[in-house]
Amino acid sequence: MGTLDGRSSEPKRAGNWPHYDGAKAGLRNYWYPAAWSKAVQTKPVSVQLLDEPVVLLREHGRVYALFDQCPHRGIPLSVGRREFPGTWTCRYHGWTFDLQTGVLKAAITDGPGSPICGKVRVKTYPVEERLGLIWVYMGEGVPPPVEADIPEEFFQPHTILHGRVTLQRGNWRYACENAFDEGHVWYLHRYGVVRTLFTAMPSWSKIKVTTDDQGWITREIEELGFSDDYPGLGRWPRKPFWKWRRMGARVSMRLPCILRVQQLPARHSNYAWYVPAGTDCYHYWQFYFIPARGLDVVPAQFYYWTYFRWAHFVQFNRQDTWMVELMPETAPERLYRPDVSITAWRKLCEQAREPMAPQRPVGEEAAASSGQAVVTPAVKS
Repeated sequence: MGTLDGRSSEPKRAGNWPHYDGAKAGLRNYWYPAAWSKAVQTKPVSVQLLDEPVVLLREHGRVYALFDQCPHRGIPLSVGRREFPGTWTCRYHGWTFDLQTGVLKAAITDGPGSPICGKVRVKTYPVEERLGLIWVYMGEGVPPPVEADIPEEFFQPHTILHGRVTLQRGNWRYACENAFDEGHVWYLHRYGVVRTLFTAMPSWSKIKVTTDDQGWITREIEELGFSDDYPGLGRWPRKPFWKWRRMGARVSMRLPCILRVQQLPARHSNYAWYVPAGTDCYHYWQFYFIPARGLDVVPAQFYYWTYFRWAHFVQFNRQDTWMVELMPETAPERLYRPDVSITAWRKLCEQAREPMAPQRPVGEEAAASSGQAVVTPAVKS
């Protein structure tokens, strides 16, 4: 129910999407890109993923991920030190944790016979490295192979893959909605960007959303309108003579937060992950992908570095991040026909992966037998 001034007395989304509404901090049972592999070397790297602080540590070429907070007094482990092989030590009191299991191996300032050893653990996360990236699994139980959450085309031979990451304000769900939103493309991106300067853009469209066996949902154009008479207002838009080409792209989304834009008629595609950092910010991973080999590599590289990176990844997509930043969490909502794309994405989120059977953490048996609790961080919703 609405009012004459446009306000609504109904809450946003009105509880129609319980799983989606409850995932303000992200969908947990998936692999997410966390950092570039080259960024994690001798020093710890702290990142915020799904509203949890995570520290990434490399030892003997392998990367480990731990909850970035000592269970003793809450000091970030990322300011700690490596005192013994295969462990990491909190800088405050010398609590020393096994990198692989998170189990407390020593409380240095309590002596070698400290009775608390083995009775406390810090949460650890599964980690894999693929494509020059560190991937962290943020769910519970046994994770699926990391390849399950990376588009299979990324592993094709003879391809170019470039990427960038920025931290943006706003909730990750609205960023995903904007990415798959049909209606905004024909108005928001009409003005102020080089990519559409010479493009004759539709003023409206009708679409349907299709699904495939790889988990993608895709916007399919059924009808386009380029210039029409709006009752009582007049004709819009009037096409300037310099707009001679049409924009073509096939837009798809898949869980947990992945966008794919297949540029038409060009062969390249761009991808994005909208990885939740907290409830009000997200890591915006952008990737440029194109099959190329031999001499084809030169023009592909030239196009990316001289045009696509700044014209699309920076200028064009800056309009999207601006809108997401401006979108309030508590605002009322009244959907219209083009929002079939948004509702399709929300329905997909309702089918998000459930956790595999959880495994009892190493060290919990010892804690249970001694009557001590295993200290792990609470999962934020």
